[in-house]
Amino acid sequence: MNLIEKFPDKELYLRIKTILLLRTVFLTGFVISVYFFHQHFPYRTPVVPLSLTLALAYLFCIVYAVLLKIKINLFLVSFLQVAGDLLVTAGILFSTGGIESPFSVLYSLVVVATSVMLPRAATYLVASLAGISYGLLLDLEYYDVIQPIYLFAKSPVSNEGGYVFYIIFLNIVSYYAVAFLSSLLSHRLNLIKEQLLLTSSNLEKLQAFHKDVVQNMENGLLTADLNGRIISMNPAAGRILNQPENEALGKACFEILPIPTLQKFFLKHGAHLPTDYIEETLTRNDGSQIHLGVKMSRLTSRPGLHADAETQGYIVVFEDVTLVKEMKDKMTQAEQLAVVGRFSAGLAHEIRNPLASISGSIQVLKKDLNLEEPNRTLMDIVLKETQRLNRIVSDFLHFANPRKDRPILVDMAELVREVVSLLKNSSEYQSSLDVQFQPDGGEYSIHTDEQQIKQLVWNLCLNAMQAMDFSGSLKIDLHAAENFQHGAFKTSRPGLLLTVEDSGCGISPASLKTIFDPFFTTKENGVGLGLARVKQIVEHNEGCIKIDSEVDKGTRFTIYFPRHREEPELEQEALAAGEDRGII
Repeated sequence: MNLIEKFPDKELYLRIKTILLLRTVFLTGFVISVYFFHQHFPYRTPVVPLSLTLALAYLFCIVYAVLLKIKINLFLVSFLQVAGDLLVTAGILFSTGGIESPFSVLYSLVVVATSVMLPRAATYLVASLAGISYGLLLDLEYYDVIQPIYLFAKSPVSNEGGYVFYIIFLNIVSYYAVAFLSSLLSHRLNLIKEQLLLTSSNLEKLQAFHKDVVQNMENGLLTADLNGRIISMNPAAGRILNQPENEALGKACFEILPIPTLQKFFLKHGAHLPTDYIEETLTRNDGSQIHLGVKMSRLTSRPGLHADAETQGYIVVFEDVTLVKEMKDKMTQAEQLAVVGRFSAGLAHEIRNPLASISGSIQVLKKDLNLEEPNRTLMDIVLKETQRLNRIVSDFLHFANPRKDRPILVDMAELVREVVSLLKNSSEYQSSLDVQFQPDGGEYSIHTDEQQIKQLVWNLCLNAMQAMDFSGSLKIDLHAAENFQHGAFKTSRPGLLLTVEDSGCGISPASLKTIFDPFFTTKENGVGLGLARVKQIVEHNEGCIKIDSEVDKGTRFTIYFPRHREEPELEQEALAAGEDRGII
């Protein structure tokens, strides 16, 4: 158990203990001096009364120590010490000559000790008691009521009344003067101590606050000395760089952050401090790459002063801006696609008209002309490719200018069954394909655009069959989800999870990053709009799509669709959509 737990007022305890120690040292020195005096002047030194007084003083010291040990109230111990000191001082004066004693100054020491331990009022009270005690002792001696023990022959002047009262007056004034000065000094010291404690407390709070800010900030923070050696780093820096703090301390800053600008600055001491915001791609020790934004500044002895402040080191603040850069790239790409889309949509419309004319003309010619089998086959190829070209143009128009959303309450299980049925009856289907869809009979209804979801499921299934080269297993699963999280996407809204899994060739890690980009395809005759349209539909429905793929083993697409609340406005939209489609 420490000192503070034993004694609530640690400062008062320390003061009492210090006074007790000084008192013991003083008494020991006094005893040694008395012994020395007795050895050299044995005929003049009756030491028995004085020895009894000093023995009583030692006994009092033992009692004070015991009271401190058993944790008696500290103010009570202080008053007992003062009372004992007054009694012992009177005994010493009586044993050393009364008015002739040179130890009247001991009362002043008692007053000083009181000012150290007790409040100012107690100090003046003890000064008054010291004056009364001293005056009473001299008055009793003057009127021959008591006979003090004189060390030397009594001086004749000591019997003079004026001299006695003068000595009493002079000592009483000195006691009050000492009380005033010592209490004033003690009060000032207490005020200074309180201010220091308050300042120290505020400083500790400020340091703790600054530490909390540095420890909890999301940006990485490094401090380096003048040679570029790292002297501190916050947890965010370790997380961003994938570098433990204990391994980074002491290393060169540009070793942890291998950025050419930092390396140039620290290796060329005459180089100017790079104050501009730096963006660099960094390869971490695990091989992954991130994009960092770095800002560097001087660590000075006087913050805010730049011209004449002494540089003590450098501060490097950085952040992972990988997602921001990806968003910027996507925005740039979206802007470019928007321009291309507006131009291409008009162009597609213009292509569609002559394409329809060509298709119609070929069909008429095929019907009217008596063609031989090779020529008829060529006609069929032209018609088939014309239809494929028309389908490509239609897909592009749907992607560039999606139709307005018409949400209705859609039974996802029934919708997937319809798509699977259409898929098995299409020309794309081969008997070597094993398509599996067995829902568990749960409630899988969401508010969405039925045609868009059909297109999404169709595109995913068709893409899976092509990835398997029309031979393998295609599994479609549907189940409820209370929440969903993937990357930066996180929601607690209940919804549905649609899973489409194939046993095809898989997708390479490099292609996974661009698989949803428009016109990106790995197929020889592909256009690259199928998965781009899938992602567009998912985002339009406030959902999320996740890909898990392994080369030569297969791919699994997991799509989260949130369940929307059945609000009256939504029902009205569903009714209106039904009327537009001729359902009602």
